[in-house]
Amino acid sequence: MKKLFLALALLLPMIAMAQEEKPIQGEMPATESAFQLAAGLAKYGYSHNDALSLIQAARIAKQEGFALSTRVKAEGQTEATAATQFNLNPDQLLADARAKASGDDVILALIDDAAAMSNGTRGSSRPIYTTDVVSGNSYDLYHHTFRGDEGATVICIGDGDTDLDLYIYDENYNLIAKDDDYTDDCVCTFRPYWTGTFYIKIVNRGRIANRYLLRSN
Repeated sequence: MKKLFLALALLLPMIAMAQEEKPIQGEMPATESAFQLAAGLAKYGYSHNDALSLIQAARIAKQEGFALSTRVKAEGQTEATAATQFNLNPDQLLADARAKASGDDVILALIDDAAAMSNGTRGSSRPIYTTDVVSGNSYDLYHHTFRGDEGATVICIGDGDTDLDLYIYDENYNLIAKDDDYTDDCVCTFRPYWTGTFYIKIVNRGRIANRYLLRSN
């Protein structure tokens, strides 16, 4: 019975996130879907002081073996800071969940269970992501190589402080895809006709900095 209760406790934040998902154009690979869910749960956990969401985000990050990688900006400030510590590091997520647990034995048991999980590993093919901060009323620009005739997905999840828009351009700066709604949860899916360098542009429509998680396959 205790295990069933713990499992139900972990499912609650995932149900809440599923209700907030927006439709995606094109097919999204399972790894990208997992990243979007984990990032969304972490974002919710930090913004609502919800330990359960942080725990589930840590579990998904461990299962998928997500690895943080440095990505150099082609354009954009590097000294910007944001108040939130929004991240997808399992150890940090669990430490922050413990700080929000208020001594709750059930939540502490869930944290211990997640901490005991082994990290998923895929050798050199571990899925990587980047975390950075975009200044208010500014943008960050990255170069990325996509392969021709293969599905491409770019996901940018902000910390919730401002509206972020995501744009994908080809090497001639022709717009390929965009997500410019009024949130900072951005997803672009497309299929390039050729292999080449593309531009990933993250625009901050707000006046303050926004910390974001970025992944592209």
